[in-house]
Amino acid sequence: MDEVSLYKKHYEFHSKLDYVDTPNLSPIKEISKRINFASISTENQSNENKGNVYHRKKDDFAGDYINNLTLNYTIKPKEVGAVYGTISVKTTIENGEENKQAHFKYSKDNNYAKFIVDLISEKVIYSNELDSFIKLKNNQYEIIDNTNFSLEYSIDKKYYINDFLDVMLEVYRNHLDTNYQYNIYPYAIAGNDWIYNCKELEFVDKKITSNDYYIIKYDVDKKNINTNLAQQFFDLVSDNERSKNNLMLVHAYTMYRKMKLIQAEKWFLIKDFGRSGKGLFMETFEKLLNVNKVNFDSLLSFGFEAANEWLNFYGADIAHANETGEINKGMMRILRKIATGENISGRVIQRNNVKFKNNAVLILDTNESVDTGEITANRTRTVKIAFKDRPENETDEERYKVFKPFWDFVKPNGKNSVNAAVSFLILSLEYLKQIGREFKFNNVTLKNYYNEDELTDTQILILETLSKQDFIFSGDEILQKTIEEDYKNLKYKKAKEDMKKIGVAINKQKWIEGQNSKVHIVENKELFKMALDLIET
Repeated sequence: MDEVSLYKKHYEFHSKLDYVDTPNLSPIKEISKRINFASISTENQSNENKGNVYHRKKDDFAGDYINNLTLNYTIKPKEVGAVYGTISVKTTIENGEENKQAHFKYSKDNNYAKFIVDLISEKVIYSNELDSFIKLKNNQYEIIDNTNFSLEYSIDKKYYINDFLDVMLEVYRNHLDTNYQYNIYPYAIAGNDWIYNCKELEFVDKKITSNDYYIIKYDVDKKNINTNLAQQFFDLVSDNERSKNNLMLVHAYTMYRKMKLIQAEKWFLIKDFGRSGKGLFMETFEKLLNVNKVNFDSLLSFGFEAANEWLNFYGADIAHANETGEINKGMMRILRKIATGENISGRVIQRNNVKFKNNAVLILDTNESVDTGEITANRTRTVKIAFKDRPENETDEERYKVFKPFWDFVKPNGKNSVNAAVSFLILSLEYLKQIGREFKFNNVTLKNYYNEDELTDTQILILETLSKQDFIFSGDEILQKTIEEDYKNLKYKKAKEDMKKIGVAINKQKWIEGQNSKVHIVENKELFKMALDLIET
């Protein structure tokens, strides 16, 4: 579009503002009124950031130009720009003839004006399909909400208009005909020769045109998608079929969350005892979605550092917390905030605080025991995944040979492969379709110990005893001596936690031989068996 077309579009937009009921109509109209479009007609103008501003005189049918004004904003390099200010026309009489001369007075730069210019020039468009403003770039669209608006079009508090974006939406939603030549696919991803409708779970061969826009466009050809190798990886690393089901749904779930096809309900807890492929699994997301690594040190600090770090969660699809040590109360508080999708406040330097809802899916991988009830009140929000332990005596060389084909696939030559990332996603979406199009996560019990050496003598004694009988008396003399050596008393927190980790409930009341007795019993059979297997092998 040239400067005249832009002028006409803006004129129509400006006239429609009167149809919107807002107490802020006057300041918005004043901002709009000061927008003027300019042509960049020479190489010298382009170099000096100048243009010829088109305007209409009140009584003239045809428009006129004010030449060589410094541009506030370049719409299209070397072609079109905009300036922000007021034009006045003075009439003088020379030799009995009227002479009209236009003068321009610059106004202070205004990002509300910049946004209107972006709308008029179609850098930003209104999407009927999404009922939102979107930015278009390289076959991808980005929804403009209040948060990224405030980041990209930051406004001084003094000039802030609380319903500006709502007013713009109403104008475009109800009062303007927007016949854009763009094809918006709200729930689809695309490659070079295919699209995948995530809502319908349909893979379609399609040549992508410059007018097609998707939530994500990947530089991937159909021939380079390898779901077989992705499946082999899941078969290799999953501890059991229940864990494999959960693991194979992670990619689809995070994409569904990004597209807002499902509510924020689940977070993922992945556990292993090292070297089991967990790190390789997380690499499959790097070229797929926006992954934010949880930086506990910065988030636990005070002031600007913490506020700045929280801002990294805006636009993130996954919050990845990799913690090999003990998770303390402060870290637990942060994980809770992420997992429950709370509103977050963040800030960049020399900017106001920005508030937004965290939409990132929490993935916590750890080799430590985690009380999921401390992260969310509802334990059913946690999806647990157990990776298969590698053989205890496996050498580094042996393990390298096992995982090499998958590392070569996911990260060839040390660089993350978008082909591999998309392969894992497509497999996950197809698996979702296979199981009935619902996210059916399994209940998984996670191991707390890798080998017998990690168990205390008290735990071993209780495991051996309860494997042969239904209970053990709390006051058993041999047991009491062992407890004293390990813990002094089972009342201590460490002792209680250790018993819980092997699936044993302590000091339960049981009626035995005509009297009420305190006993220890098996409470979690699966955890008990996992621990028992360690001492029986």
